[in-house]
Formats: sequence, C-alpha cells, structure tokens
Amino acid sequence: MKALAILLLILIACSQPIEPTPQPTLKPPAGALPSGTATTQDGQTIAYQMYANKAGSPAIILIHQLRRSRADWDSVAKWLQKSGYTVIVPDLRGHGQSTGNLETFTPEDYNKITNDIAAMKSVLENQGANVKRTGIIGASIGANIAYNYAITEPDVKTVVLLSPGLEYRGIVIDTTTLGRPFLVVASQDDNYSAATAQEFKMNTNANVKMYEDAGHGTNMFSKKDLAPTILSWLQENV
Repeated sequence: MKALAILLLILIACSQPIEPTPQPTLKPPAGALPSGTATTQDGQTIAYQMYANKAGSPAIILIHQLRRSRADWDSVAKWLQKSGYTVIVPDLRGHGQSTGNLETFTPEDYNKITNDIAAMKSVLENQGANVKRTGIIGASIGANIAYNYAITEPDVKTVVLLSPGLEYRGIVIDTTTLGRPFLVVASQDDNYSAATAQEFKMNTNANVKMYEDAGHGTNMFSKKDLAPTILSWLQENV
C-alpha cells in the first residue's frame, strides 16, 4: 500500500507542468520602448535609442548621468540628428531598460561600462554611420566614461565632457592623457567638477568653458549658449 502511495505521488509530480528556466529580461519600460538592444563583450544587454540619418553621416554617442537614463538626451539627440548626425543614446548597464543591478556594482563594474560604448559604436557602424568620425558627449559619470573610452579608441575624434570628475565611483581619469581636441564644460557652483575642469587646463588639447551658476551635467543646458557651443565644437572636430 505504501509503495502504491509513493507511485501515485510520482505520477502526480510528473503530470505537473515544468516551469521554464527564467531568462534575463530588460527592465520594465520607464518610457518609450528602445529602438533596439545590443550585447556587450561581457554579456550585458544594452537598450538604446537610435536617431538615424543618411548613410555616411558622422556618429554621436550620448552618455547619461548616474541613476538617469537615455531619456535625458532625447531633445539634444533630435537636435543633433537635424544637424546631420546619426545619434545613439544607450541606457548604461544597471540603468533604464538595460540589464545589470546597479546596487551591487563595484568600481570594476563601473569601469566596464566602456564596453557599453563599444557596443554602441558597433550598432552605429551597422546603421551605416561613419564611425571613423565619432564624437561622444557625456554628463557627470558619463563624462568620465566618454573620456576613458576615447583614450583607447582613435575613431573618437572628440569628446564633450559635461561636469567631469577626477573620480566617480572608481572611474578615475588622467586629465593629461587624451591627445585630441576635447571640450570640458563645468559650473563654478558645482565645486568638484569646477576643480576638475581646472585640472584639465594642464592638457593643451582641452578647451575649458566655465559657467557661474549652471548646476551639474545636463542641467547646464539651461544656459542657452551651451547647445550652439557644442554643435560648433562638433562641426569643427568630428
């Protein structure tokens, strides 16, 4: 009788539907669905928004701040698109609709974000953009990421750094290393970034623009001359 009961339990268990193995998924949408996703060389899935242009147009990558998303750049991206650039804006790993748990990130994890930028460059190339003429604009920690990636990638003709820091979450920058023209923008009321901007003046390739009361990162676009300044810089250097 006991054996019969065990057999019945086995049969009941076998009749239950098998639960599929959970698959990694993008985070729930916080806004518009992304144009697409790309996989980095270390296995992260990066959501991005593409602002396409004609084949052969120069490429621009926009990098958001910590705990923000690609949505921050939408108006700037559309403006650059109208100005003749193919623009891509990722949700960095651990942000927006991309994979990764930001709360567990170590300095090593933060430094791997340059892999996200490399993946975006590949997407741009597949889109038909001229990646030999790439520019990157980064805000806050995104500025550090942009700078360090540019050092290793000669196709990046210039970077625009909005409120960089000598160190953000373990992403350290050497202000003297980049040997191509680049633009640094900071505000005097943002003490840490303002001090970092002064350090960049030691690099003869740096053009440093300071505001008096503009805040941090993309908040500085409240200054009406910043967007035209960036466009002029890109037109001269990309």
